[in-house]
Amino acid sequence: MIKWTMINIYSLLMFLIIKNNNNNNNYNNITKYNKDMDLYSIQSPYIKNMNIIKRGYHTSLNNKLIIVQKDNKNNNKNNLEMDNFYKWLVGFTDGDGSFYIKLNDKKYLRFFYGFRMHIDDKACLEKIRNMLNMPSNFEETTKTIMLVNSQKKWLYSNIVTIFDKYPCLTIKYYSYYKWKMAMINNLNGMSYNNKDLLNIKNTINNYEVISNLKIPYDKMNDYWILGFIEAEGSFDTSPKRNICGFNVSQHKRSINTLKAIKSYVLNNWKPIDNTPLLIKNKLLKDWDSSIKLTKPDKNGVIKLEFNRMDFLYYVILPKLYSLKWYSRKEIDFQLWKTTMEIYIKGLHNTTKGSNLLKLINNNINKKRYYSNYNIKNIIDDVLNMNTIYNYKLPYRMNSDIQRLNSMNNNNTKFINVGVFVYDLNNTLIMTFTGYRPAATYFNCSKHEIAKYIKNGN
Repeated sequence: MIKWTMINIYSLLMFLIIKNNNNNNNYNNITKYNKDMDLYSIQSPYIKNMNIIKRGYHTSLNNKLIIVQKDNKNNNKNNLEMDNFYKWLVGFTDGDGSFYIKLNDKKYLRFFYGFRMHIDDKACLEKIRNMLNMPSNFEETTKTIMLVNSQKKWLYSNIVTIFDKYPCLTIKYYSYYKWKMAMINNLNGMSYNNKDLLNIKNTINNYEVISNLKIPYDKMNDYWILGFIEAEGSFDTSPKRNICGFNVSQHKRSINTLKAIKSYVLNNWKPIDNTPLLIKNKLLKDWDSSIKLTKPDKNGVIKLEFNRMDFLYYVILPKLYSLKWYSRKEIDFQLWKTTMEIYIKGLHNTTKGSNLLKLINNNINKKRYYSNYNIKNIIDDVLNMNTIYNYKLPYRMNSDIQRLNSMNNNNTKFINVGVFVYDLNNTLIMTFTGYRPAATYFNCSKHEIAKYIKNGN
């Protein structure tokens, strides 16, 4: 079946202007639009800096009307998009969603599935409700919003279908299983005494492992990880160390989930094709140690940490950028991505770059709920700045070279930097963590190494 939409051309042309996104610096920017999208900018006295994305449509001009025809061949793409959304939904539920049961008049079980979030995340819950065609209303306060459904038949036909196909991958897997089995028994008319009812209600979310039921970590996928990140991930910056970080946290009872994420990423995510050879070789050499699992804190929380700049820039960032986000966490990701561009290109060594970092740091993560800023302007400012660092070198090397170049000519104090050795063709052949190991290797004093680096002889 072909669907047609007719739009008044005079109204459309007043608002629709194709946006050109030119970038002339030497870096192969990760910050670019997805290749399967046509991006337009809407300009209006009332709407500013808003983008619309037109997917899979053909247009033809017919007098005063533009006719937009949806091609049926995109059905497969739409099905894939829904499957990816379901995977995302399960990951997001593993982090922020709930399965629970209440007793009505201490006699009847009511089954619930839903989310309780910050009021600013209403748009995310609206997307979930619309994508699922969920027959539910929002419950709002000044600070929070809830989206919950308790219609057993709808839950069984929709939520159970999704979560059986794409299972939870945290300890919540067992909560879902107990919730589902109780619902099936209830739909089949099983009767309970009061003690059984209370037991069912109270054991749904008691984190108890079912010994003969194993969490299927082999079902891990990109969109589950994205959904889990949007719920439990944190994008960090460290101005004092001039680095970015990224972590996902969980209680130690779900440590195997974090181990499964680490294994999946290391086995399935790779450096992008245009990664400079020197950087790629170093990444592959240190691959297994690129992601670290912390010890539990006093509250039993552990983190899966990603802190190596080149690994973040050439592996994690492009993968996450290629996926479709559904929550406001995408704002954090965009700001973090821009921070990465600033550091990787050495722009933090400029006054403008340093000021942009301060602006971003004051608006990321929880601070975004109370912030007023224009992300597009921040990104454009960064992309229009000239690159300082050599994009072919690892970030650590560029940072150390910058520190050496900034040393005062009269300052003989040693600083903790690396030593890089090049041949006559200016090809890097070895590195050392500091003056002392380099001096040991070349059988000379560290003062001679420092003098040669400083004076070239």
